[in-house]
Order: sequence, then structure tokens, then C-alpha cells
Amino acid sequence: MKKIILLLPFILVICIICHAQGVKFESGTWSEMLAKAKAENKTIFIDVYTKWCGPCKHVSENVFPQEKLGEYYNSHFINYKIDAESPAGKEFVKSYPITGYPTFFFIDGNGKVIHKVVGAKDVDGFIAEAKMISMYARYGGIDNMMAAIKNGTANRELLFDYYQSANPKNKPTALNLYLKALPTEELIDVNNKLIDEISLYDKDLLIRLIDEIVKFSHMDKYSDKKFVQEYSFNIVFPVQYTISTFLKESIEKGNQEWFNELLQLKERFVNYAGRLLDGDLNIINGRGLFFATPEYNKLCFWTRNRVHPEEFKKSMVAYMDKLIQENHVDSLLKEENNQILKILKEAEETKRGQLAFFAQRVIETGEVSTQNIIHWTEYFWRISPSDKKTRELCSKWINYAFDLNRFNVPTAISAADLLARIGNLKNAKSILEKAITSQKEIKNEDPKLLKTLHLKLRDVNNGKL
Repeated sequence: MKKIILLLPFILVICIICHAQGVKFESGTWSEMLAKAKAENKTIFIDVYTKWCGPCKHVSENVFPQEKLGEYYNSHFINYKIDAESPAGKEFVKSYPITGYPTFFFIDGNGKVIHKVVGAKDVDGFIAEAKMISMYARYGGIDNMMAAIKNGTANRELLFDYYQSANPKNKPTALNLYLKALPTEELIDVNNKLIDEISLYDKDLLIRLIDEIVKFSHMDKYSDKKFVQEYSFNIVFPVQYTISTFLKESIEKGNQEWFNELLQLKERFVNYAGRLLDGDLNIINGRGLFFATPEYNKLCFWTRNRVHPEEFKKSMVAYMDKLIQENHVDSLLKEENNQILKILKEAEETKRGQLAFFAQRVIETGEVSTQNIIHWTEYFWRISPSDKKTRELCSKWINYAFDLNRFNVPTAISAADLLARIGNLKNAKSILEKAITSQKEIKNEDPKLLKTLHLKLRDVNNGKL
């Protein structure tokens, strides 16, 4: 009895080792592997290696022994290794040519190649390939499947499988194909979480989404406020945010054609029954360019890419005149003062001294647009005559940008830098002094921030900007 008890730990160790094994490779001839694959209705995974190949050794010693890979491959495939320079290997590569080592084949019981992978991979890479193989096999191989996708005959089930199994490189394309295959009621259903995952520009998909959203927004169900809130959060805003993301990319890449298409897509929302624009002065990074006017977006594109200078100058003057007229500084400052009083009161009521937390709401207001106005002005200055009229016009815009949010330190720094550059040191100094006073006004005593402002003011006073 004692002997049996003593043996138990040893048996348990053996069981654990067996269970935790990596990829198990079969022994036998290639013809035996084919027969076994056909009998078990499985795919064969073949590692074609050479003894002198470094990556082959790495995969064999570090990747194949891992339990995670073994669990997947041992249950899904018949695994087989073959040395390409052995007699059997030389015969194998005559039928299945290779271009480098290691090469991995996935072959069915009839000897047909389902997939071929060249080069070493890690565990996740091998599992990703395996998931694709399982899918290819269901649809008669990769060639048949990709042909169905290419010629438009793939059904939604195939497209969903393709999306689920696709590697990171192919996933965005696979997602768009699947979404386009959905009937309208499923495409714009509140439970369709995949709308949030769109990351590859597809004009046709976006047109369909926008048109269906606009149409749906005029139906009876849109009178239910609770439903509208859920629908807006899950469907409408993700589509709008996606357009914002693509607009930003088109501006950064200088893709004029793409940019123009996206502005047209944005305009398709014109008949949407919900709220569209935040107002150009209220653009925030979390919502983006979709919520700005076309004129705003065009100024961003022209400035970033230094194109269409004459059209830019004309549009900039008209845009800023309208912006200042519709958003007068006096009324903005009055609103701002009311915000400050409210913030200070809230901070006092907490009795925890969290003034910085409350101040942050004011500090970040309009940050995106104030910086953009300064960028646009800098470009305007570059491409215009450096005369008194241009200097006065640019100074007016820079001061307006600062007045839009005198609590935002990055705006104050950018404004002062540009004013100094165009030769208006007096205004540069005034802005920095106001910025310092403004921080004290909201009791923001961040020493690093205040030091930055004081150093910048010192440089202006010393004429070093």
C-alpha cells in the first residue's frame, strides 16, 4: 500500500507533462500521413526544415514545444516534420516546391495544398494561420474562398468566417466586406457592435451607412428619446467618428481626392434628424473634424499641406471675419467669467482644494480650434507680404485665438511665439502677462506651468524670440 502511495506523485507528474506537451509530430512515411488524414478527415501540417537553418531550429526548440500551440495543433491537425535534404524530403519537395526555409504546408488527405507559409512565426502567428486553414477547408480551399469573395458570390456566413479568422493585416478589409453583406436592419441595429471597429476607408460602405441612418432618423421610432440616445451612441456617433478619423488621415497624408470625398460624405448627413455640428469653436479631440464646418476642414487641409495659397488666403479672411462677427469676444469673455465663478464655487463646495480638477474644464475648452487658428495664421503670414496691413490682420486673429481661451497655456505660448515672429512684441508680452494673471484667477498654482509662462515672458522682454 505504501508503494502505491509513493508512486502517485510520480504518476501525477507524468500526467501533467503529457498534458502540457507542445506540438506532437507523427512518425511514418508521407503516404501514411495522407492515408491517416483521409481516414480522420483532417488536414496535415508539415514543417519542411533543414539541419543548418537557424529559424528552423528556433521554431523547433522554442515555439513548437509551447503548450498553447500544442493544444490547438494536436486537436486540429496531423503534424509532420520532414528534412528537405533527406531522401524522403527531396522527393517531397519535387511535388511541393519551396523557396526558403522553414516552409510550412497545410495539405488535405488528397494531397492538395490548402495553404503555404514561408518563414518562422511565433505561437500566436501559427494559431492565426491555423484558424484561417480551418476556414479555408470548410469552403473548399483558399482559392475557392478568395475567388468567391473577389467575384462577389460569397455569402454572409463565409464573409463572417473570413472576418473572424483574418490576421490583423486583412481584418479591416474582411470587416468591411462582411458589413456590406448585412441586410439593412442588421447593419444599423443598435446591437451591431462591429460598426465601432471600422478602420479602413470604404466609400460605398459609408454611403450606405449614412443614407440608412438619415432615413431611419425620420421614422416613428426616433421619437423615443431613450432609444435615440442608445442608437446615437452605438451607431450614429461611431460612423461620424469614423469619418472624423478618415478626414484627419486625409489631411495628414495630403490626399485631396479622399478629403473631397469625405466632405461629400459628411454633407450626406444634412437631412439627419439629430444634432450635427458642435460649432467650430467647440471642436474637441474626442469628437473631431466631422463636427466642424467644411470651411474649417479646408483651412486645416490647406495649412497642413501648404497648397492652394491664393484660395486659402481668400477663404481665411472671409472665415475669420464671419467667426469673429458671430462669436464676439465681449460675449465670450462674459460667458467665460461666469464659468470661472461657477468653477471656483464648485471647488469651494468640495472643501478638498481640487481647484486644478475644476479648472481643467475651462483650460481645455476650445483648445483644438484656438491652436488651429494660430496655425492657419502662421501659414497666412508666410504666403502674404510682410507689410503693416498683413501684420495687423494676423495680430488681430492671434489675439482673438488667445481671447477665446486665455486659460489655455499652450495657446498663450503659441500666440506669443507667432506675435514675436511677425514683429509684434508688445502684444506678445501682453498675452503672456494676461496668461499668468489668468492662472492665478482660477488659483492654478502648477509651478511647472507658471515657470513656462514666466520664462517665455523673459525671452520676449529680452528680444530672444
